[in-house]
Amino acid sequence: MLTYDEALDCIRSLPDGGTTERVGLAEGDGRVLAQDVCLDRDVPGFDRSTMDGYAVALDGDRDAFQVIGTIFAGEDKDLAPQPGQAVRIMTGAPCPPDVTVVPIEGTDGGQDVVTVTEPDALVPGHHIAWRGEDGHEGDPVATAGQRLNPVMLASVAMAGLTEVLVWRRPRLGIVTTGDEVGGSGRAGIRDSNGPLLVTLLRAFGCDVVRSHAKDDDDLLEGALAEAGDGRDVIVTVGGVSAGAKDLVPGAAARLGFETVFHKVAMQPGKPVLVCRHPDGRFFVGLPGNPVSVLATAHLILAPVLGRLVGGWEPGWIDVPLARDFEHKGRRQLFLPARLADGGVDPVRWNGSGDLIAAAAGDGLIDAAPGTAKSAGESVRFLPYVGVRASDHGSMPPRKRT
Repeated sequence: MLTYDEALDCIRSLPDGGTTERVGLAEGDGRVLAQDVCLDRDVPGFDRSTMDGYAVALDGDRDAFQVIGTIFAGEDKDLAPQPGQAVRIMTGAPCPPDVTVVPIEGTDGGQDVVTVTEPDALVPGHHIAWRGEDGHEGDPVATAGQRLNPVMLASVAMAGLTEVLVWRRPRLGIVTTGDEVGGSGRAGIRDSNGPLLVTLLRAFGCDVVRSHAKDDDDLLEGALAEAGDGRDVIVTVGGVSAGAKDLVPGAAARLGFETVFHKVAMQPGKPVLVCRHPDGRFFVGLPGNPVSVLATAHLILAPVLGRLVGGWEPGWIDVPLARDFEHKGRRQLFLPARLADGGVDPVRWNGSGDLIAAAAGDGLIDAAPGTAKSAGESVRFLPYVGVRASDHGSMPPRKRT
């Protein structure tokens, strides 16, 4: 059985796919960038006033200055005050040479002659953003492989672009499986995996369609064939373990998919299946327990999707533990945890079916077998895609069962 790192290496060695397209900046949020973006000019592009006030040309101890004009933001006036003169200036406007900006609050607000009422304001070069101090022409603001967000898009706009080259959204067909899902009565199981996976993959930036198949070879194979029509990846939920109704691996094989790996020494998510078709499509079979779906979607499916978007993967961060933690199991553990004061706090859970505990977390911590760490020591933490720590601020701690 592969270790998780070995499985990840297998995924990263798969051929790249995907295509690129250009979109306007307003449509770029969440898309993966397929180009480097560099500044096309210095930022700021000119010496810029950072305050509303007066641009004064200092003249010894003089505190009264003749006002010779006004410069508004966006104006490029040829005003050059001489010593003892001033220009009324607004925030964002180009500064004349050899001036200092005095905020209007530090003056008497005079129209023809302005008196500076705060002598400490008469210091050369105050309240000016100098040309190029934020960035110089040619400096990078974003690089290929980054997932765009609103702040990055604003930086791209400052670089002079109105559209960006991005990877096309991966097209996924999701098939949840199982006679028990949605069934009535005490033995029925409510469908949590479907909404979880659809919304999670949309947060990943995918174009998603979804269906459900009963535990029947012919029905399952037909559902998979339909889900894969015009799609880059087929994703199934359930039916990949060793039970009598675990029919997914056989159905995938009959549709021509070749196994890359089946089963990984990880907890949760051990039965996970990854296949590839000779035509370039991928197949990812996720286990049926809901926390396994959550974990393997981040840990296995996301890197597979990365083959379609220039190699992008969710990013791990190092975070201190909020309390002592020990993992005595034999498989690599990816445990739900929540961000808390002092670091990340592992959630007390009852195994891979305990979605309520996982939902109290903000991501997954990585713990190798035999891990024993004290509070304050660092662990690897993978935030859930699309989930903020503030979403769980009032969630009570779980009791150990």
